[in-house]
Amino acid sequence: MANRVDIQYVQFYSADSTAKRIAPAIPVHTGALPQIKKRKVRRVYLDPVAALGIVVAVSMMIMMLVGLSQLRSERNRLAVMEQQVEILHQKNMDLQAQYEKECNIDQVKEIALALGMVPGREVAHSSIEVELPQTEEPVSVSIWNRIGTFLTGLFA
Repeated sequence: MANRVDIQYVQFYSADSTAKRIAPAIPVHTGALPQIKKRKVRRVYLDPVAALGIVVAVSMMIMMLVGLSQLRSERNRLAVMEQQVEILHQKNMDLQAQYEKECNIDQVKEIALALGMVPGREVAHSSIEVELPQTEEPVSVSIWNRIGTFLTGLFA
C-alpha cells in the first residue's frame, strides 16, 4: 500500500500582519444639523419609609420645642401666682391683726344678748337616731353568668 501524503496548509496570516484601517482626515458629515447631545438626567431615588421617618422625626422635634416653650411659660405663670399668693397671705395677716385690734368681743356679746341670742352651751340639744333600711346583698353570680352578661352587653 502506498503511503498517504500528509497535507499541510500554509497560513498566510501572522500576528500584526494585517493592514490598519486609516481614519479619514476630514470628518464625514452624516446630516445637515449637528447632533445635540442629551444631558444625563440625574435621578435620586428616595425610599418612602425613610422619607416618612424623616417627616415624623422633624414633626416630633417641632412638637418637643413647642412643649418646652409651653413649659417655660407655665413655669413663669407659676412664679407669678406664687408671688400673688404670698402677697395675699401677707394682706390676710395684716387684716387679721387689724381685726383683732379693732374688734371688741365684749361689745359684740352685749349686742348679741340685746338681740335675744343665747350662748350655745345653754341651748337644749336633742339627738335623733335614724335606722337605714337594709339593702339586699347581691347574689353571687358564677363566672359563666358574668361572661354571658358581658358578651350580651357587648353585642347587644
